[in-house]
Amino acid sequence: MVLPTKSTIIFTVFFFVLTIACNPGKKNMPLVSVDVKTIPNIHSEDIVSLISDSGVLRSRFQAKIWDMYSNEGDPYWHFPEGIFVEQYDSLLQVNAHIVADTAYYYEKKELWKAVGNVVGENMEGRIFETSELFWDLSVPSNSLNVFYTDQPVKITEPDGSVSFGRNGFRADLRLNTIRLFSMQGEFNIDETAGSSQQDVINADSLQLQ
Repeated sequence: MVLPTKSTIIFTVFFFVLTIACNPGKKNMPLVSVDVKTIPNIHSEDIVSLISDSGVLRSRFQAKIWDMYSNEGDPYWHFPEGIFVEQYDSLLQVNAHIVADTAYYYEKKELWKAVGNVVGENMEGRIFETSELFWDLSVPSNSLNVFYTDQPVKITEPDGSVSFGRNGFRADLRLNTIRLFSMQGEFNIDETAGSSQQDVINADSLQLQ
């Protein structure tokens, strides 16, 4: 299948208008303006794609729809019907995976933006849920600015402990180190080998390891 270019779209619209103008029976037909900026350069469906850096596989994503826009020098991708993303370490093991209702990827910034029902999980079983998430591929993997959001976030630990960041969180690539802001949570604390209790914590910020 040959995908339409902007030149093809513009010519098609011009030909359509010219045909109307030359047809006496269609004089009252309304003209429809088309903004080519709203039309993707490339449209793909049911795709699976790999992203690598210097020959090293960094992530894999799959989506029902993938639209690419040039956007006058600031190109971006749009996934209007959801996305599933896996990220890998140097041994090609899955560090974490993320699903979202809608997503964008800004090529020049190397920045993902996921919105809607965003759910992620790392390989240790830590789960986070939020309505908006940014994933910055341009920063070091151990930086706490790889994943971030200013929206409320819920963190569920493998042992069932739950914490909330009312003003968002920051995390490293593996989601192993997380800093929650305006944090509240309930944690299971082991006192002896055979018993445990639950403790409630409130703090302006708290770093989870």
